[in-house]
Amino acid sequence: MRIPRPFLAVLLTGALSASAAACSLPGGEDGGGDDGTGLERALDAIPASAADQAVTYRDVRTTRRLVAADPALYRGLAGYGILEVVQHGYTGGSVRADWGFDAKDVRASVQIGDGSLLTGHFDTDALARAMKKQGYKATDTDGGTRYKKSGDPTTYEASDSTRVSIRSNVKLGLDDPAKSLLDKDTYADIADCLGDVYEASYYAEREDADTVLFAIGGRLGKDGKSSSEKLCARAASKRAAKATAARLREKTAPDERYAGSKVTVGEGETPLITMTWKNSAKSGLRPGDNDKTGELPGLLIWGRKQG
Repeated sequence: MRIPRPFLAVLLTGALSASAAACSLPGGEDGGGDDGTGLERALDAIPASAADQAVTYRDVRTTRRLVAADPALYRGLAGYGILEVVQHGYTGGSVRADWGFDAKDVRASVQIGDGSLLTGHFDTDALARAMKKQGYKATDTDGGTRYKKSGDPTTYEASDSTRVSIRSNVKLGLDDPAKSLLDKDTYADIADCLGDVYEASYYAEREDADTVLFAIGGRLGKDGKSSSEKLCARAASKRAAKATAARLREKTAPDERYAGSKVTVGEGETPLITMTWKNSAKSGLRPGDNDKTGELPGLLIWGRKQG
C-alpha cells in the first residue's frame, strides 16, 4: 500500500457541480438525515480506489460556528478543510475574488489525498469568471463545467452544488462512483463506530500493520459547544487488537496527555478498538490536533502486524 505515513497527507490537506455526488455528500441539496450521517454520505461520494489515501471530512457550517464561538479550542479547524481558505489565511487576499466562492457557500468539505470535494450552493457565473481570470479554460462536462489550465496538473469541476479539485489519480468527479468507500465494510464499520461526527479523519487502509484501518472523529456535547473525539480502529487479528490496545493505554497513564481515557476492545476475529477523550484548549487535545501531531496515529501506523 502507498502512503506509509498517511497522517502526513492529512496534515498537508488540513494545513494548507448535477449532481449525484451532491446528493451523496451532506449539503449538496439541503438533504436530510434519512440517508446516513454526513460522514457516511461523504464516504459514499469517494471511489473505493481511494482507500490508500488519507481522507478528512468537515461539516463546514458547524465548524465555522465553533471556530467563531471558541477560537482557542477550535483553531485547529479554522481552515474548515477548504484548501483555498487555508492558503489565503497565509497569503491574504479574498478567496471569493480569486476562486468565485468562500467558506460561506460550503456546507461540507472532504479532502482525499491532495484532491477535494466541496458541496453547498455555488454561483456558477462567479466561479466561471474567477477561473477565467486565472487562465483556466472551461468545457462542458456531465452535470457541470470542467476547468483546465496549461501547465497546471489540477483539474476543477463545478456545478451549482458541488466543486471538485482533482490533483492525483483518484477518480473524483461530479457523478457518484460505481463503488464507494462506504461500500467497503471496514470504512462503513468505522463510520458507524464514530457516529454522527462534525469532523473526521481516516488514515488510509493498509495491510502491513496491526490496524487495517482507523479514523478519529469529533462529536459535540449536548450544549452544542463542548466536544470529544473518538478513535475507532479495525484490528488485523485478536492478537493485533491486544497489542494495539496496550500501546494506546500507555497514553492514558496519569502523567500522559490522555490520562483517564478508556480504551476498549470489541469482539470477533478482527476486533474494533476504541478510545475516547474530551477536547480542551490544551496542546494536543484540541479537535483535529492528531492530524498535525500524529501522536495517536503514529502508534497505530507503525505498529507491527501481530498474528
